[in-house]
Amino acid sequence: MEYLVDGGGSQAIHDAVRPVLDEIQALLGAELGVVVYEPHGPGPAVALASTGPHGFLPNEAVVADPVLPRRAPASLDRLDLRSRLRGHGVRLRSSVVVPWRDRHGHGAVIVGNEATALGDPDAVLDDDLRRHYRRAVGRAVRRGRRDGALAVGRELRAATRTMADAAAASGDGPAALTAILGSARELFRAEVAYLGVPVDGSGTYVFDEALGIRTAPFRRLRVGHGQGLGGLARRLGRPVCSANYAADGRLEEAPVDETRHEGIVSAMAAPVSVGSEIAAVLYIGDRLMRPFTSVDEELLEELAGHAAPGVRRRSADADRARALERAVRERVAYDLHDSVVRGLVAIGFEAEQARHVDGDDAATRLDTIARAAEACMSRLRGELELLVAAPRVGSVAASEILDRIALVPERDVLRVLELDGADLELDPDAADALVRVGQEAVTNAEQHSGCDHLTVRVETSPHAVALHVTDDGTFGPVDAGGAHFGLRGMHAAVDRVGGRLEIEAAHPAGTHVHAVVAPGPLR
Repeated sequence: MEYLVDGGGSQAIHDAVRPVLDEIQALLGAELGVVVYEPHGPGPAVALASTGPHGFLPNEAVVADPVLPRRAPASLDRLDLRSRLRGHGVRLRSSVVVPWRDRHGHGAVIVGNEATALGDPDAVLDDDLRRHYRRAVGRAVRRGRRDGALAVGRELRAATRTMADAAAASGDGPAALTAILGSARELFRAEVAYLGVPVDGSGTYVFDEALGIRTAPFRRLRVGHGQGLGGLARRLGRPVCSANYAADGRLEEAPVDETRHEGIVSAMAAPVSVGSEIAAVLYIGDRLMRPFTSVDEELLEELAGHAAPGVRRRSADADRARALERAVRERVAYDLHDSVVRGLVAIGFEAEQARHVDGDDAATRLDTIARAAEACMSRLRGELELLVAAPRVGSVAASEILDRIALVPERDVLRVLELDGADLELDPDAADALVRVGQEAVTNAEQHSGCDHLTVRVETSPHAVALHVTDDGTFGPVDAGGAHFGLRGMHAAVDRVGGRLEIEAAHPAGTHVHAVVAPGPLR
């Protein structure tokens, strides 16, 4: 790739040019300094480096009025510099412009003051000194380009090795996806990275893996063909970047509200192809405005190409999980037919016979009906538990546990939901177990305990995730083996993932439900 402006996480050009800009600015006593560069061909001029309180973002597209000189240095009485990206600009009352050029394009060093005159630059900058600065800027840019290209090349090679090792390892598919996202976030110094994958044949994608995402509505997004940034990348078949997602007019039916609530301002998306099919979309994003460049697009495209083995691994794991789920459901169907249906036939037969008898014989048949009905209900509940527990792939953020518990319909009870610790990614079965316990505990407390206040807290650590549900109502003795199916289901959910559940009196009043599970899968 041609490294003309800073890309990836490198600021090599900015760091190389900044000392020259500082020196010129100090020599002239200027308040603001900008180094502007415009490569040959289509595309606007961008700010390579900037100083002062009203400076520009690295690589931010700018426009100057009047047009900047391209040959000889000049002193200007008025110069407006305006961002093409946002409503930002500066008006310099007095400025000096030192143009420079190289084989890729031309640029200018601009220093000046917004409110006061700069003085006589001719008294400070003679022709030799101006030539010196033009050469110094050119050398700095060349050095920055070389250092930046080397740094990005090293980091790209390290990222591809990490992704290849994860894809080739004998572990599970989600680990390969996590390696892809971690490598992307590190390479671009981005705040978030996430992967969109298809869920059916309609072209709808969901975010299967994510790093740095905080809100459940964003994680639950379903993106159709052509919709949003990823939809545009899929339609065009190449990377697409947006420095200001909410105001990007190219995006169709973009989920602006969910993205704004998540805090993402700037993002890039690139399709990941497996064979001739687009199997995923790789995203990175930041919560501050970031002008991505053509270098960034090429870098993400190359990274997406190396991500294909990991995505293929994920697809194979998903196929196996779907096959296992189908097998489970088929077995449940046969079991229901063999047990529940036979029980219902027996109930019907006994009920028909009870219509024609009376006395002790009728009572006996009614007892038989009651036992058969209870057996059928118990069997049906158990089989439904298996359906609910069908295997899933991917991971679940700890904060999503609170989001799902909060979906329980509210009553006249003050709820407080808290996340104590890092927003870890959990095995989905472990997360489902805590959600089951939390939803049941909240329902029991708000319907039966007479509480006024309820706290749901999730505590995370590298080795354990704990759920605490505490109310200030009336505590009643709990028999998990008794008739209350909800309590039995709580214990069954936690036992299934090797966790621990305790239900005890809270102090000074109420009930405390405490469940602990490991964040990873049960081995």
